[in-house]
Order: sequence, then structure tokens, then C-alpha cells
Amino acid sequence: MRPSKHPALRALPLLALLAAACNGTQETTPPVGDPCADKIAECRVSQKACVSDASGARCEACPPGKYAAESGSCAAIEGTAYSHDFSEFTVKPGEEVIGQCQSWTMNNPEEIWFNAVELVQDEASHHSNWMFVPDDKFDGPDGVWKCSDRSYSQLTAALAGGVLYAQSTQATKEVQKFPNGAAVRIPPYARIISDVHLLNVGSAAVTGHAHLNIYGFPAADVKVKLTPFHLSYEGLAIPPHATSRFVGECHVGAQFLGAVGTGFEMKVYYALPHTHAMATRFFTEILGGARDGESIIDVSGFNGEARGRSYDPPIDMKGSQGFRFGCEYVNERSIEVDWGFGDQEMCEVLGFAESKAGFESIVDSAKPAPADGKTQVFTGPCANTVFEWTNDKPGGPGPK
Repeated sequence: MRPSKHPALRALPLLALLAAACNGTQETTPPVGDPCADKIAECRVSQKACVSDASGARCEACPPGKYAAESGSCAAIEGTAYSHDFSEFTVKPGEEVIGQCQSWTMNNPEEIWFNAVELVQDEASHHSNWMFVPDDKFDGPDGVWKCSDRSYSQLTAALAGGVLYAQSTQATKEVQKFPNGAAVRIPPYARIISDVHLLNVGSAAVTGHAHLNIYGFPAADVKVKLTPFHLSYEGLAIPPHATSRFVGECHVGAQFLGAVGTGFEMKVYYALPHTHAMATRFFTEILGGARDGESIIDVSGFNGEARGRSYDPPIDMKGSQGFRFGCEYVNERSIEVDWGFGDQEMCEVLGFAESKAGFESIVDSAKPAPADGKTQVFTGPCANTVFEWTNDKPGGPGPK
């Protein structure tokens, strides 16, 4: 029996701009001689479109309801949008808010296969991780609540339901858009939960809230069912007055054999890096095999923009053993900086892939390695947790 105390979800059908297959994009190829031709790749690193006029080409964020397509233009996010406005916060200058959660019980009687998630926020959200669970998990009134009061953790939520979306650092508008036909299943009667991590780096108080759109489409149009994976370097020990690089090599291939009885056959469709302001570079590469060292994602600096990217066609990991990932930092302080919130650092990536197994890989140490010129290098072993994953079990996606 489903509780009636929660507000019903709002489904807002969106009209396609052009006649196309379900979830198709409306893109245009820049004309010959367009000054944007050489700038599109730069713009898309921060999920922006390229716009040109008499003054030249520039990158601009797409308006709500659109995303930066591979063509370099803004395209409509198609599908049915399930929308919710979350609670309002006021954050004082320099204030950081952690330890709080917020939830939305969808009351959806049918499953939802989502191909895109859009976040628009003006509440000084530093970073947020969004999960979905059956609505009998972490039960209680919707709105804002202390995470520890319901024994909430991201890992237990992901295993009970699944991963919805993760926000780029300080991004005010972001779209997690998978290639057409790729999707994740939200089961009927689901609850959306996010941790609250606000950080006001300005000199004036900020009052605002988060608005979330989940774009779904019919199950019949699903061609690829996606599985989440996560890599995190939590053993950071960034030396003072130095340039440094932290690298983890996560050999998950052998553990796939034990989990699902097959080799490492994963196709990456989406990747989202996460660092703080001290980072000068984040990278993830293919580890092992004939394509060892091939880049999956490599971004420079920190800019407070949306940094997630999709891959169409996906990156086929077959023949490799896993992932090599890491971050570079310039620490101008006189003290060591470790993994953590506030003025500390992070180095992680969330991905979605076509795979029979999901995994969590954590590096929790930093052992000095040979330097690369003036760059100090540190490495550490990955602790991998690999689990068989299904998108079709009655309770929703998750490990078998």
C-alpha cells in the first residue's frame, strides 16, 4: 500500500521540434567557414554551445530544457520530464552545509527509463550525488532531513536502488545526457534522495533551491541498459609548495570474471570527473591491452562549470584490464592538503556503462613514485568491489 502523504509527481510531455525517432536530437552542422568549427570541442568540455557573430566565436551555456549537442549547437532534451523543486536554502558568506539530505517521493505507478537528467540550482550547491531507492527505504517526510537520522549513505542507497546523477563542482546548470537509446531504469514507486553540500564562496548571502528534471522515454525504445561505476582517490596527501600528480591503476578485469563469469567487457557511455579548486588536471585512461593509455577523459583546471561528457559511439573497454585515473595539483599553501570537504581536495569519476557488473574502486594511500620533471608523483593500489548488476529486477536496478 502506497502512502498518500507525498505529492504526486508531475509529468510534463515535451514536444519534439522536428519529426524524428524517439529521443532523437535536433542538431545542425556548422556551415563551411563558420568560426565555431574550431571551437566546438572547447565549448563542449564545459557543456556549452558555440555562438558566433561579428565579434567572433564564443561559448555560451544552453538554456533550461536544452543541452550542448555534438554539433556545437543547443538541442532540445526530448522525452517526458518528471520535475521537482526542492527546498530553499539560505547560505551565509563562507558557510558550508553538509550532513543534510533531501528527498522527493515520486509516486510513479510505472517504471521510468531515463536518458537524461537536468539540474538547475542557485543555492550555492558545491556538489551533490543523487540516488533512487524504493519508497519504503529511508522512509520519512520529504524535504530536508539529517542524513544520519535515517542511516543514509550513498553506497547503501545505490545498492538498494541505483545512481541517478552527480553534479559537477559548483555547476549551476548541468545536463547528464546519455546517447540515444541508452537509459537507466527507475522502478515504480521510487524515492529520489540527494546529499546536500552547499558552499558559498561569495561575499553575500545566497538564497535559492535546486530544480531537477528527469527525462524518460518508453521501454520499447531502450537499446542499451546502463550500469554505474565509480573511481575515487581518497588517499590524497598533496605536498605544500609543489606540483603533484596522484595516479591509481584499477585492475578490475580479473574480478569481473569472478563476478559475472566473463571477461572485462564494458562500454563507457558517460563520465563525470570531480575535483576542487586546487586541481589543475583530471584524467582517466584505458589500462592494459593494446590500447593502454588511450584517453577516456582529460580536463584541465577548475572552472565551476558542467564537466560531464557522453560518448557516442561508446568507448569499448574489451581487451583492457580496467582504468588508470588521477589528478594533478598545484599547492601554494604551506601545509599538506588531504582528501576532504571545504578547503581540502577530491579526485573521482562517476561513469555509466553497458556492463554486466558495476564496481567501486578506491585508492586510499599515496606512495611516492619517480618524479616527472618538477612534478612529484604518487601512486597507490586500488581496492575494487565488483558486483553483478541488473536493470530488470522488480525492486529496481542494483546488484543481484
